[in-house]
Amino acid sequence: MPTAVVVGKGPRLFLVRPPPVEPAGFLWDADIERAASRRLGGRPEDLPVGLVTRLSELPSDVRVVTPDASLAESLTARARRAFSTPELSELRRARSALPSVEPETERDFVRAVARQALEKALAAPEEVLVTLAREEERIERALGREARAVEAFSQVPGSPLERHRATWEAARGALDAHHRRLLASLESDARGLLPNLSAVVGARVAARLLSAAGSLAALGRMAAPRLQLLGSRRRPSPERGPRYGLLYRADRMADLPVGRRGAYARSLAALASIAVRADASTRRDLSKALIARRDRRVADLRRSRR
Repeated sequence: MPTAVVVGKGPRLFLVRPPPVEPAGFLWDADIERAASRRLGGRPEDLPVGLVTRLSELPSDVRVVTPDASLAESLTARARRAFSTPELSELRRARSALPSVEPETERDFVRAVARQALEKALAAPEEVLVTLAREEERIERALGREARAVEAFSQVPGSPLERHRATWEAARGALDAHHRRLLASLESDARGLLPNLSAVVGARVAARLLSAAGSLAALGRMAAPRLQLLGSRRRPSPERGPRYGLLYRADRMADLPVGRRGAYARSLAALASIAVRADASTRRDLSKALIARRDRRVADLRRSRR
C-alpha cells in the first residue's frame, strides 16, 4: 500500500509521497510568530489550506501517516480521513527527502514555538498558583525578618533615628498591605483549582502543598505519609524526626494540644490525599464529607487522654 507522510520542517508542513513525486510544502503563515501560534494552537482551521486540498485529492488506497498526534487529530477533523503513526523507517525516508530550509528561518521558528509554548505553560492556572504561593511565602519571611529586626532597633527620643524609624515603619506597612492582597489572591485561586483540598486543610496550606510538590499531578500521586511530611526539614539530631511539614498550619491544628497534633496530622494527611486526588482527576465535590470526617477526628482527639 502506498504511503504518504505529513511532516513539519521549520514553518512549513510537507506532504511526502514515494518517488518520483516531489515533496510538496505548505506554509503555516508568512509571519514567523503567527506560524508558531498556529502550529501550537492545534486547531483544524489553522491548517494550511493547500495541504488539506492536496490530502483530499489523494486516492483512498493511499495510507497517510504523521508523527505528531495533535497534528493527526487536526488533520483527521479537517481532511476527513484517518491518519496513523509512521514506522521509523518511513519517517527517516520522508525526512531525507525534504528540501533544505534556510537555517535562520528554521531557528527563528523553533525559538518562536518554544517561547510561546513556555508562555502558555506559565499562564496556566496551576503554574500561576505555584508562583503566587512561592511569592507569598517569600514576602512572609521578609516580614518576619523585619519584625525581629525592630526589636534590635534602638529608640532614642528626639534623635534622627526617630525619623528613620517612621520611614521604616511606612515601608513595612506597605509590604504588609502587599502581603494581604497577595494572600487574598492566592486563597481565591487555590479554592478554584483545589476546592476539596482547600476545604480540608485551608486554601493557603493547599497552595503551599502544590508549590512544594511542583504540580497537581505530582501532588495527586503522592501517598498520605509523604504528603504529611511535605515541606518538613529534618535536622541532624538523635531525637525523633518531624511528624508533619506544611500541615502544621492546616485548619483545626491549633484546636488541639501539642501532644495530639501528630496524630491529627496523620489523619489529616489521609483526608488531604483523598481530596487532592479528586481535585486532580474526577473534580467531584467531596468537601462536606471530608470536613465532617476531619471534625470528628478533632473531637475524638480532644476527648482522648493519651
